[in-house]
Amino acid sequence: MSEEWQAELVKQSVVLAFTTTGKVAEYLWKRFTNRVAREPAAVERAVRRLLEENPEAASDLAKLIEREVPEKRRKPRIADNEGPFVDRLGAWGQLAGRNGCAVLCGPPGIGKTALVKRFATETTGAGGAYPDGALLVDLADYRDGPGMPLARSRIMTYVLSRLGIETLGTTGEELAAQYEATLEPLRLLLVFDNAESAGELHGLIPPAPMSLILALTSGPADDFIFGFSTPVALGQLEPGADRQLLEQLCGAELLARDPQGVEALLAQCDRIPPAIVSAGHAARQRENFTPRPFTDVARELAGGAELGKVSRAYDELVAGLSPEAGELCRLLTAFPGPSFTPELVSVLLGRSGTQALIELQAQVLLTAEPGGRWRLGSQARQAVLRTGDTSGVDEAFARLLRFYVGRAVRADTSNPDRFRVYDTAVPASADIVPEVDWLAAEMPVLRALAAAAYQRGFHHELTQLCGALEIVPLHRNVHREFEAILSYGIAATTEPALLARMVSQHGRVLSLLGEFALAAKDFDRAEAELRRIPDPGTDLHQQLAASVSEFRALFHREQGQLEEALGYYFRALEISRRLSVPGKRHRGRGLHARMLANVLVGLGRAQETVGLLEEAEQNTLDEDKRNLAQVLLVRAKAFAETGQTAGARALLPEVWRLANEARSDQYDLEISEALGDAAWRAGDPDQARQYWSGVWQRYETARHPRRARLYHKLWFGS
Repeated sequence: MSEEWQAELVKQSVVLAFTTTGKVAEYLWKRFTNRVAREPAAVERAVRRLLEENPEAASDLAKLIEREVPEKRRKPRIADNEGPFVDRLGAWGQLAGRNGCAVLCGPPGIGKTALVKRFATETTGAGGAYPDGALLVDLADYRDGPGMPLARSRIMTYVLSRLGIETLGTTGEELAAQYEATLEPLRLLLVFDNAESAGELHGLIPPAPMSLILALTSGPADDFIFGFSTPVALGQLEPGADRQLLEQLCGAELLARDPQGVEALLAQCDRIPPAIVSAGHAARQRENFTPRPFTDVARELAGGAELGKVSRAYDELVAGLSPEAGELCRLLTAFPGPSFTPELVSVLLGRSGTQALIELQAQVLLTAEPGGRWRLGSQARQAVLRTGDTSGVDEAFARLLRFYVGRAVRADTSNPDRFRVYDTAVPASADIVPEVDWLAAEMPVLRALAAAAYQRGFHHELTQLCGALEIVPLHRNVHREFEAILSYGIAATTEPALLARMVSQHGRVLSLLGEFALAAKDFDRAEAELRRIPDPGTDLHQQLAASVSEFRALFHREQGQLEEALGYYFRALEISRRLSVPGKRHRGRGLHARMLANVLVGLGRAQETVGLLEEAEQNTLDEDKRNLAQVLLVRAKAFAETGQTAGARALLPEVWRLANEARSDQYDLEISEALGDAAWRAGDPDQARQYWSGVWQRYETARHPRRARLYHKLWFGS
């Protein structure tokens, strides 16, 4: 036994030895007989000697004292939360088994008290971390209003009374001493709810090393970093836990009736428990009157419907933000979505906004998204909109749009040889020149941004964005997003050259998506726009005509109409040859020669491609690895078609290397198919079918017309 425990045992034994009817006194005096004087010092010496000579006496005395003293001492309990409870594993894990002082922080209503109630139920009592019980003290009940001083003496008295201890002191000092002495040996969970600051807990935290003193606060956690361990932040539920909570509230059967509505509703609730509870209640009320109750409630919330006291709590939360955080929250309503990076906060504000971002995160007004991205919560957005304050929003949107336009244009113009029709003039900037990967990651944002830019009348910037973003689908599979962006750009201008380029690009993208009926209309319109150009003899017009022919050839190639594609590619190559300057590489000429050669291979005329491929290679820059890879790919196909399988199989790994160095994933299916063709002609049908099978699966999933060709190869070979 420890010295501290033995000293406490001796002290209590001495005191109880002088009671007249106590079991401890009876036990001691039977052993002392008449050999010990009835005075405290003598009794203390005798007890110590007894414990040294008879170690079992310590256990006997401890049991007797436990029966005698705690007759008035109770082990308090915190009633469990009766409502549904899910998740919170992260915060629970940080609290489990802890002693000392800790702080649990989070905005009002996030579920701090509910977590503590469940935690107390699981960790107190026999065998728990806190066998002496748990106490929850709501500090709001002991102050006259927010920011007012606490009535500490009343709190100490309450805690002692819950422990079954009579307060005997007549002064504050005596009460504090009794409070500390009583709590010091206990293993207790003591919770102070609604703590406004660490300072107001001064004098209420006892020297109880085996207890956990837990403060719950809705205020800034910064105030608690001294004297407390690292704050445990309570935020949104983990992904998937929101659905579990909704199922507990509404039942699995009701959720199964309206699965899409469930997802829409949860998106409006941002994984915030009280929002889910309130929205779930609203859906349950409608279950007998509509087949899709969750859809109906989600639609109402998206339109600005309120969630009663939950919405009022959001209104209070937004109103209580610091000026900078309040401004950022307001300006984020100008961000079209779906998510933003911390970098964009500075763009919206026009200055650094790190502290404002930290505050919004601490108040759980932001929802974390994959990839280090964030979005303003749906209910937070509605709370801002209810204020009616739109100051600075238009200016923030303009900054945001010009930021994206500037980055896209700088990325595009980093390759000076690409053909462009749009206005490439943007303000000079020391900003980075982003890589295609950055633009590809931002395409969902750019799609939403294009729609908002069109609605707000930023038509010139929109055409710049459409032109600059042409480079992205050349490298990454973002065709659907680019198609949507182009549709807004097309609606934003009447200038014939711009329209010819954007409409033909739109047709090209639709062709790659297999939507040929719509693509055909685009190419007819593009030809009509070409005829509207005032001076068709300029180099610009001729280059534009060549690009329209190139895209129309792709339209036919994607449908397997190779003879038609051949004619359009030949027309494009003729124009590029006229525009090229002897002795200088011409990018368009290299592209069109290679594309024409590729169609000839498909038509079984590979022997006619030798000169075209030399022309393509001579007009392709060494650093243009993407297009150089394509030249070598067509050459490998031609080798395979003419029986030079060894040459084909030797070239294709180099094609892969160049495509990977260019970080372009748009040609992996074509390369894989070529690998299969070469393997087949080399007499390795099993290897060929492995390649073709993977390609066919991708085409089949996308319902692309090429899937029929690959299916035929799987059965009959190349």
